[in-house]
Amino acid sequence: MIGRNIEHYKIVEVLGKGGMGVVYKAFDLKLERFVALKILNSDLLSNPHFLERFKREAKHQAKLNHPNIVPVYGFTEENGILGIIMEYVSGETVESLITRLGKLELQYALSIIKQTLSGIGYAHSKGFIHRDIKPSNIILNNDGVVKIMDFGISKSLTEGRALTKTGTKIGTILYMSPEQVRAKEPSNQSDIYSLGITFFEMLTGHVPFETGTDYEIMEAHLKTNPPKISSIVPSTPTSIDTIMSKAVNKSLAKRYPTCEEFLDDINNVSFELFNTTPEKEKKTKTKIKTKIKSKIKSKSKDKPKEFLTSEKRVTTVGQKTRYYLWFTLTILLFAALVYFVYSTVSSFWKTDESTIKVADTGKNTYISNPSYILRSQWSKVETPTNENINAMTFVSSSIGFACGKNGIVLKTIDKGTSWTIADSSTKNILYKINFYDNLNGLMVGEKGTILVTDNGGQSWQNIITNSQSSLFDFQYISGTSIVIAVGANGTILRSENGGYTWIRVPSFVNELLYGVKFVNQNDGFIVGWNGEVLQSSDKGRSWNKVDKFTTNYLRSVDFVDSDIGFIVGGGGEIYKTTNGGSSWKQIPSNTISGLIKVKFIDSKNGFILGNKGEILTTSDGGEHWLESSSGIFSTLKSVTKNDSTIFITGNNGVILKNTLKSN
Repeated sequence: MIGRNIEHYKIVEVLGKGGMGVVYKAFDLKLERFVALKILNSDLLSNPHFLERFKREAKHQAKLNHPNIVPVYGFTEENGILGIIMEYVSGETVESLITRLGKLELQYALSIIKQTLSGIGYAHSKGFIHRDIKPSNIILNNDGVVKIMDFGISKSLTEGRALTKTGTKIGTILYMSPEQVRAKEPSNQSDIYSLGITFFEMLTGHVPFETGTDYEIMEAHLKTNPPKISSIVPSTPTSIDTIMSKAVNKSLAKRYPTCEEFLDDINNVSFELFNTTPEKEKKTKTKIKTKIKSKIKSKSKDKPKEFLTSEKRVTTVGQKTRYYLWFTLTILLFAALVYFVYSTVSSFWKTDESTIKVADTGKNTYISNPSYILRSQWSKVETPTNENINAMTFVSSSIGFACGKNGIVLKTIDKGTSWTIADSSTKNILYKINFYDNLNGLMVGEKGTILVTDNGGQSWQNIITNSQSSLFDFQYISGTSIVIAVGANGTILRSENGGYTWIRVPSFVNELLYGVKFVNQNDGFIVGWNGEVLQSSDKGRSWNKVDKFTTNYLRSVDFVDSDIGFIVGGGGEIYKTTNGGSSWKQIPSNTISGLIKVKFIDSKNGFILGNKGEILTTSDGGEHWLESSSGIFSTLKSVTKNDSTIFITGNNGVILKNTLKSN
């Protein structure tokens, strides 16, 4: 693409890549200015869900006209190329500033948060929630002006609910609000929480919750108050601690209701500490501009770039004294050395697009996990989508289906060798698919979505129920037409006719329920958030709470036989029962990642999947588990057996396969 003209835009260089496309720096030949051109991946042009999302992003950003938000200039659709034209911002992200400076001076951070609040507050007034605020999405241009980027997952409050994400977690885990952790609908206050975490990181150099597994970080957002900034940076005034405690309060009733109220307190503190009024804000921006331009940074075309920015540094060398010259040269040499080490290491670990945003997962990454191995026995199957694939099932040895994000449904007619996109008649996330026989099947998903088929998946009928809670899993009870489905807000639904009509069964809990498994026709188990385990002995008509053996997040349950079963959790825990679920005992697990799924495909062979690409396998009914790698860094979601081939699905359109070895 480099050097090519698209309409009157000449492509100059690549700025960054993401799941939807590539962002280029381009030159507008008519207006003689640089722009950022975000082009949709060509293999996604045939996918109506991606096209809708891509155009939605352009529509969202085009509605926002504010000096602190990156504006959209236009839209291009030429010769099979679909793109958004945006302002090209030359500057530095707040993430890069924090990395370079360690932490920001208080007055510096206050100026940045003021401008960010102004931009986000404006977006809120227009009915938009950003939902992914973090330092890498805030850039300061070379004049010190804040620009907020990436409204790609923003939500219009006035838009129909078909494109919203109730029941799924949207945003980056280190900055995610408690309500997003609980998969609730984000609000303006969700952005305020993320802004508070970002402000905390600016002032301290790190986020308040960054160590441990993903589950532990999410639990901290729910239950742990961040430390006072003054306990980390003693010179911090108590008024900043007060503002921070209100910005990141777990309770919506106690959190800032609007960006305007947050900004009022920031302005008051700025005036008290620095006598800074709005009229003096320009002077602060000038100082920020000087800070950006005066820092020496070596330039390299190979340096990774954030969306909409080429992080180029302007070298300014004072001429006043020889001491200053030598000092500057020393900084330059040190920066060059740091960049050399960084670029060498980053290029060594560079992988495909499924590794995007590794830095957002905290200190414990897949690369640091001792179970990581470079070689994998799993081969990757080509798919026509980059959407998350949550589940897979086979109707026969040849015909199979998979489902996932944005209502994606895939179909194979050649035993899983190739996959095509099928129609699901929904854009909601689909979490589970399974068939009762070769004609009758069921899918469940977000916002209470239930789809049934009686013609082998050729068409799907939407079933209306009184529940709007997202459904994450279901199971047909063997030998019957009974189906049990589980989901958010303690939802348990029961059908006696294969999924065409449903009643809600009391669960007496209000947690996310993620997995269900029936050992036989009568006895079943459900697992979920906060260590919840429910048990039924009457075909799912009623459920009782099992005495808690953990308060950790439990994700999946499966049984080898009527006695031996396993539960896996988001903190990397594995629990085992040998008495049919009467008691559970934790067994050793060396993985530091969250565990998503446990599945036995027969009485001997079982799999446990991790959220950073780990696969644990057993060939002796769960007596021993071996850790290995899928060869990718991506959350793995489901395991399915077809003849002698094992299929695993995951995020970013991942389908892996391997041949089951005979024992």
